[in-house]
Amino acid sequence: MSEIFTPQVVWVIVQVCIGIIVVLNLILNLNTVKNDTVNNRLSIWANGQFFFITFLWGVLGGHFFLGSAKPLFCCNWWLPVVILVLLSGILFLLRNTIKIKPYHQIILIIAGLVYGHFVWSQRHEPMLFNTEGECENTSIFCKDD
Repeated sequence: MSEIFTPQVVWVIVQVCIGIIVVLNLILNLNTVKNDTVNNRLSIWANGQFFFITFLWGVLGGHFFLGSAKPLFCCNWWLPVVILVLLSGILFLLRNTIKIKPYHQIILIIAGLVYGHFVWSQRHEPMLFNTEGECENTSIFCKDD
C-alpha cells in the first residue's frame, strides 16, 4: 500500500482537496444566498444536531498534525479506527438528545485532539513496521515478543 501512496501522491491529494474546498467556497460566496459557504454550513451543523463534527475535526487534527511516538494498541492498527467509528456512531445516535453549549464544543475538540494524538497517531507506521510490512516494534503497554 505504501508503494501507491508515496509522499508526492499524498501531497497532490491534499492540495486537490484544499483546492476543491477553496473553489467551492468562492463559488458559494458569489451566489445570492447569504452565509451559504462550506465554512458556514459546517459551523451551523456543528452547533446543532451534528455536534460530533467538532470531535471528528479534533481527531483529524490530532491524527495528522500531532502524534505520539509509540502506539497504544501495538500492531493492532485497525483498533483505533474501529473505536472511532463506534464513538462516532454513539454521538450520532445522541444527536437529538444533547443540547450543545459552547463549552461542549471546547470539550469535544480537546477530546478529539487527545484521541488523534495518543490513540490514532499517523506517526506510528515507521516505528511499527519494517520494510517487509511486518510488525516489529510495540509500545510500552505491550509485551515484546
